[in-house]
Amino acid sequence: MIEATEDIHTADGQMDTFICHPERGGPSPAVCFLMDAHGIREELRDMARRLATVGYYVLLPNLYFRAGRDTIFGPAVMEEGSPEHTRMRAVRVTMTIPPVMCDVAAMLAFVERQDAVMPGPVGCHGYCMSGPYALAAAARYPDRIAAAASFYGTWLISEAEESPHRSLS
Repeated sequence: MIEATEDIHTADGQMDTFICHPERGGPSPAVCFLMDAHGIREELRDMARRLATVGYYVLLPNLYFRAGRDTIFGPAVMEEGSPEHTRMRAVRVTMTIPPVMCDVAAMLAFVERQDAVMPGPVGCHGYCMSGPYALAAAARYPDRIAAAASFYGTWLISEAEESPHRSLS
């Protein structure tokens, strides 16, 4: 398994992204694995590794990068009311679909330049808070994202203009 954390250039700065893929048998199809509200942590890296072990090039971006490099939270982020949870919520409530779509575009451009990535369609997996982002990405980039999944996605349908269900009408 090859693992690295790389900065992917976006319009809003460098997005630190955990990347893993098989050492042999490539190139591999790419999957954008979008984090839940608690952010990048070992549990999500392990999930990315599991996808990579079955042949995928997996990108796990820190979608909170706009708030700074200190947006990797400790285990207390899971405890509602803890200082880590409060700090995470302050960042989480600022998230909207349009900037995340720009991040997805940056990831798509990144994978196009990687020798270890098979040319062609990409998958997008949205975990909890990122469920709407995965669905919106499939609607926004239908020529690039062939499969999208929301795993217990939150706020999948809302009154917001960028709600994924509006992209499908």
